[in-house]
Amino acid sequence: MIVLASEFSREDSTLALLEGERGVACRLVREVPVNARDRRSQSLFPAAEKLLAEAGVAWSAIDAYAVGIGPGSYTGLRVAITAARGWALPRGVPVWTCPSAAALAAECFAEDPSLEAVAVHGDARRGTRWVGVCRRDPRLLAVVDGGFAVVPAEGFAAYAPGVVRAPESRVPRAEWVGRLFFAGGASGPLSPIYMNPAVQIAPRFDADGHPVA
Repeated sequence: MIVLASEFSREDSTLALLEGERGVACRLVREVPVNARDRRSQSLFPAAEKLLAEAGVAWSAIDAYAVGIGPGSYTGLRVAITAARGWALPRGVPVWTCPSAAALAAECFAEDPSLEAVAVHGDARRGTRWVGVCRRDPRLLAVVDGGFAVVPAEGFAAYAPGVVRAPESRVPRAEWVGRLFFAGGASGPLSPIYMNPAVQIAPRFDADGHPVA
């Protein structure tokens, strides 16, 4: 199988091509960075074209698309999911998803064989942070243990005591989204994991006390 993986949960985004047999083994063919700080959709499509051209792979050779779904940037995640679905639709190719946090954890586990769990975290805005604990899995590489939580930034240090935290400078990579696909786990939903608190706007009234839309 040849898989095109995308990871757009952070500004430092990546695309990757991997080849292998699901549940057995895979190898990275090529991975490229994507500057997704501004117009993410305009960066994604030319980067994908360039990646396939440099790897000598045709779109018709792609057997599946693997997408990291966060937590992270809602815009980036939505663009990556929508693009994968658009690419997959004409030939009925599957789109597979996983938490971006699990991809980062899997890379951390590969680097440190003694590490059994890692807390992956990020800025959820408005004085909060999102955090989730990922544990090593001998077959699936990494799994999220109990989902994600939004916690006050000032109380973050007390969350998941005893669990090593992923460095804040580290970001998930498309290569590891693809490796999680080849590990053989079930797909997640085709929607972003979005942990930022909702912005609540107080109701407004006119001079007569009537609600204003």
